[in-house]
Amino acid sequence: MASTSHEPRPGRARVRDLFLRLLGLTFFVAFLSLLSQVDVLYGSNGLLPMQRYLDAIRPSASFLSAPTLLWLDCGDTSLRLILIGGALFSLGLTFNVAPRYCLIGAWLLYVSFASVGQAFLSFQWDNLLLETAFFSFFITPGGLRPKQAPPPHPFAIFMMQWLLFRLQVESGAAKLLSGDPTWRDLTAMVSYYETAPIPTWLGWYAHQMPIWAHQGCALFTFVVELVAPFFIWGPRRLRVVAFVLMIAMQLSVVLTGNYGFFNYLSMALCVFALDDEHLSWLARRCGWQLGVPTRRAFPGWQTCALTLVAAVLLPLSVTLFAPFFRPLTAWSEEFAPVSTLLGPLRSVNIYHLFASMTLVRREIVIEASNDGVAWVPYEFRYKVGDPNRPPPFVAPHQPRVDFQLWFLLLRGRPPADPYFNNLLARLFHTPQAVAALFSHDPFPEVPPRLIRLAFYQYHFTDWATRRASGAWWRRDLLGYSKPFTADAFKQ
Repeated sequence: MASTSHEPRPGRARVRDLFLRLLGLTFFVAFLSLLSQVDVLYGSNGLLPMQRYLDAIRPSASFLSAPTLLWLDCGDTSLRLILIGGALFSLGLTFNVAPRYCLIGAWLLYVSFASVGQAFLSFQWDNLLLETAFFSFFITPGGLRPKQAPPPHPFAIFMMQWLLFRLQVESGAAKLLSGDPTWRDLTAMVSYYETAPIPTWLGWYAHQMPIWAHQGCALFTFVVELVAPFFIWGPRRLRVVAFVLMIAMQLSVVLTGNYGFFNYLSMALCVFALDDEHLSWLARRCGWQLGVPTRRAFPGWQTCALTLVAAVLLPLSVTLFAPFFRPLTAWSEEFAPVSTLLGPLRSVNIYHLFASMTLVRREIVIEASNDGVAWVPYEFRYKVGDPNRPPPFVAPHQPRVDFQLWFLLLRGRPPADPYFNNLLARLFHTPQAVAALFSHDPFPEVPPRLIRLAFYQYHFTDWATRRASGAWWRRDLLGYSKPFTADAFKQ
């Protein structure tokens, strides 16, 4: 892997090619995941009907404030067709068919949902996907079938590395700057696994580790997020170290929690710590031979254009994170108009994953009855419910309703989220519209007369309880809401 001093520095044409295929696969999964639940999320009988939302904001909104093709038509068929179109663009990017145009198409169609997706598309990984696609435009070759395309401009590669750097460092810095004491004393991981939105069954085993091991994991997190990213621009061996550390951390998250496509996209970005010679070395070990891309001199106009783009985007991306540093708050406010203008595109963002830890897991269980005496729960497919059901593996698919339900009780008051009220209304009036959310429908033919909410606090069981009862969770009842009837919810 070593290179002599007279050899040209390895380029990143092969790194670029690999990354674009991984990005295409990520887009493909994201579009298919949305397609599988678009009716229950945004359809005419969904939890947040898109037509109703656009009608409500139409008098005050514009295409700039809500950039979406759904202004043209947001009927149920159009919702599905846009997502199918996005999946096709994603495949084009994956298989290197007109990659630049497919990238633009996938970005445009995902923005069309994300900009008006409300609570169900409010996650940082939706932002990361759009920002990654936006920055990737500058490294993506043109043409219909750009085989053996020359390496991308170093400035374009730097912007991809800058995105990877920000994703890691902002997440690490936010943990310290938020003031959360559990990060400062390295005990954040003690509660992390059992309070993750949708943990996996391996998360149960990770939770059983002793406190010193959890503290070691927290320290490892800080090393990966605050030290390793600086190696991205270091010597080649250090870049390999950074790559291995960042990949290891993302894999550990994949094994213990379900965060949709986020960790897979993060791992794809990590390839920009490498160069083509790293990939060639790995290919030779596997018995493969990679072609040598053509080299070229970069025209002056391209260098000037990328310099201007970097001069705007890089400071802007730093400005967005500035509010975490109180002395820089005033400086960030000066750029607020630019941030407001670009905000709906969600293509220059901040990342502050798990800046503050959730220490207690409280869950809502929806129960229904016909007589007010015998109550039967609605069991969601993926969210925590039945204590005897093992936590699932579901990523890279993200069940948006199950995931969003985790936030309901974080504010410590009864839920008033519009989608949740609509969910209760659907159970009374059009239960077939939400039946796909549940692994078991206790009232498959006739809707129930009464519904109530049970509030529980959940904890992972310990080894002894698991062996004795087979239960993955223990839960303590906190109380019930008053029973609701269908009259409490309008159609």
